[in-house]
Amino acid sequence: MGSETELKLGLLPEYSEEVTALPLLEQLSYAEPERRTLTNIYYDTSAQDLRRARVALRIRRDGERYIQTLKSAGNGQAGLSVRNEWEWERPEPSLDTDLLREHLPPALCDDSLLASLQPAFETDFERHLWWLGGESEEGAWQVEVALDRGEIRAGERRMPLCELELELKSGQSDQLFHLALEIARQLPVQVCDASKAQRGYELAGAAASLPSVAPGFDGDATLSLVRLIGDCLRAWPVQLEAAMAGDEQALQALARTLDLQLVALESLPEVAEHCQVLISQYQRLRADVARAHDWRLLDCMPQAWQHTQRDAGLKLLQGLRHKTLPGQLALATGELLWQIVDDEAVDG
Repeated sequence: MGSETELKLGLLPEYSEEVTALPLLEQLSYAEPERRTLTNIYYDTSAQDLRRARVALRIRRDGERYIQTLKSAGNGQAGLSVRNEWEWERPEPSLDTDLLREHLPPALCDDSLLASLQPAFETDFERHLWWLGGESEEGAWQVEVALDRGEIRAGERRMPLCELELELKSGQSDQLFHLALEIARQLPVQVCDASKAQRGYELAGAAASLPSVAPGFDGDATLSLVRLIGDCLRAWPVQLEAAMAGDEQALQALARTLDLQLVALESLPEVAEHCQVLISQYQRLRADVARAHDWRLLDCMPQAWQHTQRDAGLKLLQGLRHKTLPGQLALATGELLWQIVDDEAVDG
């Protein structure tokens, strides 16, 4: 069994060529970059029992190699996830279900269930790989950077795929945030907590609910605020993406989530004192969302005026796809949360 720690960034296909020109990819590389063509078939039952158990199963073709991979659901935030994975070389593109029994939940090891596994969706993409390394205060580190460009297919449905994956090979997780933030300062990226498998299932018809945030007290004020910051971070990038697609419910939820995030950040003394730049960036994003959302308070205005405001607000939100602010903001907040967790582990 291996453990995979990676940070995933989405970007518009029009910016993919600019990735290859990023200075850090040349400055920090310790090996020649590579290009690979990868075809992946994901398997599940017709009832999507594997998805419900939060595991993903695929056969990957990489050149002349076939690799069977089983992955558990990732734990993390701000695009950074840690998951378990098991890989087996296969002589042909077929499943060996006997290899899965030791690693699947007991409920999934039923013979009839395993026999009913069938292709659910596919991903087909070109991968451009760089291997980066260096020294930091915490020691040596190595990171694999992959630019994936292609598509996800489920039956007749298609979804474009364009994303960056930063996988930690050695060193501390902080290095992933450092590299990702450097990229986010130069290119408009979106933090992606959804894996390729999750998006494939959505394309295949699995409904994806809009995340919401419900503040709660956990017995300790600081712990409750930190948890709220994490809940808001998991929610607002997804809400923003849906709002940019014209979802009015998502826009309302986004405005509330950003308000909660600002209140939580400003209510933690150490954060409020040392993270003024982060707070001011949230205020900038909230101001843009306010311009797209808050005019609704004037429902007394004529319908023509309201339609004009709605169109202008949607155009403003869609313009954020080409801004570096949302990506930098999500990554900086994720890095802050990981630092808080590390500090608590040390204190503990």
